[in-house]
Amino acid sequence: MPLEPPTSLKAILWDMDGTLINSEPLWVEAECELMASFDTTWDEIDQKNCLGGPMPRVGTYMAKKTNNRESAEYFAVELISKMEQKLLEGVAYADGAKELFDECFTNKISMALVTASSRVLVNAAIASIGFERFVATISSDDVKESKPSPEGYLKAAEVIGVKISECLILEDSYVGVSAAIASGAVVIGISLSGELPKSSKLHVVPSLSNIGLPQLHEIYSRLVNA
Repeated sequence: MPLEPPTSLKAILWDMDGTLINSEPLWVEAECELMASFDTTWDEIDQKNCLGGPMPRVGTYMAKKTNNRESAEYFAVELISKMEQKLLEGVAYADGAKELFDECFTNKISMALVTASSRVLVNAAIASIGFERFVATISSDDVKESKPSPEGYLKAAEVIGVKISECLILEDSYVGVSAAIASGAVVIGISLSGELPKSSKLHVVPSLSNIGLPQLHEIYSRLVNA
């Protein structure tokens, strides 16, 4: 029988917040503003507990922190509204992301965006980036289960028309990396936000600075059959 050809890297799947764009400071601003309206503080521990979403969990956390003075749904809606306005005003790329993003696009690498954020935030965040750069954009509104479920990443691979094993995922949060690992893809985890889960298919970096497409191919080739 002929040997099956080795698996090659066909697509890059990007997380949005903290990986592609530097939106985490905006999230903190919005969270602090919302909590301040209830005379409640929001500190680094709160931020860490809510990093990576999904929004229903963040809303529940905020409701509990304010002694349920409003519902979890209320906090989720208000937080999304504040973030939409901030993102529409413009947001910077995450450290090293723009150079890598541009290089992948120039070299015609298929790319998708997979985020636990809502569709309205996806639209606001990447309006200036250009939807044409992505074969697919998967928001929390497009799946039954958001991260840490791998559903979004599996759906992105399906839309692109590749196997998830032919994808490399870029993620920065514990929740997001957990979803990426569970999908079966090779994963690059950005460790700025703290500890990440362990996996033989995970390569951890401090940021995307000085990482180009050749490095992505090398990491993928080294880990795909791990």
